[in-house]
Amino acid sequence: MRELFFKLFAKSHFNTGITITPLSVPHIVYILLIGGIITGLYFALRKKDVYAKKKAMRVVVNVLVLSYLSDFFIHEFVYASYDDLGNLISAGGLDLDKLPFHLCTALCPVVAFTQYNKKGRKILEPVCVLAILAPLMYIAYPASIGNGEPWCYQAVQTMFFHGTLLAWGMLNVLLGITELKIKHSWKCAVALVGITLWAKLGNILYEHNWFFLQEDALYIGLVENYGMPSWLLMIINPVVFFLAVLLVYGVYYLVNRIRNKRNTVISDKELASV
Repeated sequence: MRELFFKLFAKSHFNTGITITPLSVPHIVYILLIGGIITGLYFALRKKDVYAKKKAMRVVVNVLVLSYLSDFFIHEFVYASYDDLGNLISAGGLDLDKLPFHLCTALCPVVAFTQYNKKGRKILEPVCVLAILAPLMYIAYPASIGNGEPWCYQAVQTMFFHGTLLAWGMLNVLLGITELKIKHSWKCAVALVGITLWAKLGNILYEHNWFFLQEDALYIGLVENYGMPSWLLMIINPVVFFLAVLLVYGVYYLVNRIRNKRNTVISDKELASV
């Protein structure tokens, strides 16, 4: 049974050499799949009542949490090491990168709390914004997805988790469950400061690179190759993220303005035809 699991969750099954790299064909296919599923869910739910919409969001959260927690039981087989002949050298063990110190992984328990706890509704707006922004940035540039084939467990689980998190955030906004107000954007700033400190604690304890505070997210090597002090990333990262948060609010207001203008034109035409 153990040997079977190593084969099932291997990074390569057909030795095709195909991997997911930024803007490669597999990457674009994943983007289209995730975008298409979110679009389909929106059109399927947009005319439902509020209760049905919230129930659907609970289902999405349940899937998100299941995907995250079940993944820890598979690390042993996914991250195993093999020699050039394909013989097993050692099992993988726990992948520290999946612990909840990155923004996306930290959002998983926070999203569940927000969805199921009444007190969590107070932070629904900033959590939704970050749940849109963080996975969207990762899906747009999946630099750390690994070198497995696009259909291997590692690639599918990683894109599935981020896609599900993105779906929850976007559908909450698109379906009108939560409304974005720019005056509340400071809550996102507070959350980003919190995740920065939380990730820094994890980095100190485990000597890791959560929230990319030890090395840049694009793997350019700003710290290692170009001598940037790593403490600067504690300032740069939350600031860049907050600027992206403001962009999300800007897109939201722009879309609403276009929608309201279109609805006004339609209403005027209907009145003129009476």
